[in-house]
Amino acid sequence: MAKSTPFQNVIKRILGSKIFLFLISFILIALVVNLGRESYRKHELTKEINSLNADIEQLEGRNRQLSNLMEYFKQDSYLEKEARLKLNLKKPGEQVIILSSGLDQPSQDSDQPDNLEAIEDSLSPKEPTANYWKWWEYFFSN
Repeated sequence: MAKSTPFQNVIKRILGSKIFLFLISFILIALVVNLGRESYRKHELTKEINSLNADIEQLEGRNRQLSNLMEYFKQDSYLEKEARLKLNLKKPGEQVIILSSGLDQPSQDSDQPDNLEAIEDSLSPKEPTANYWKWWEYFFSN
């Protein structure tokens, strides 16, 4: 049997003591807590990165749409169309024809009232009536 040295006895006593067990347990718990925090932080950062990537894709798509729209606005066909509609452009040799839909003039055989005030009254928005007043009129009006 090998004789243990005093140094080995001290090591055995330290390793076997309750204080050493408590310190090792405390260190392990601290490591696990920090590992959990870092894992959660990494998860949150990953979610934020994914969200930002989705925003980037959406903004790039919007940017492409706006670029296409700008290109369309720069085309001569668009400029000519807008000049014809808004500025009444007429090229040499063209004749402009204006078609009337016939909706501007009321028909003579319609049953619509001729009185302008009656038309305005029918088109004006009605004030909402309180519910209790509707019931009062229902029961007590002729």
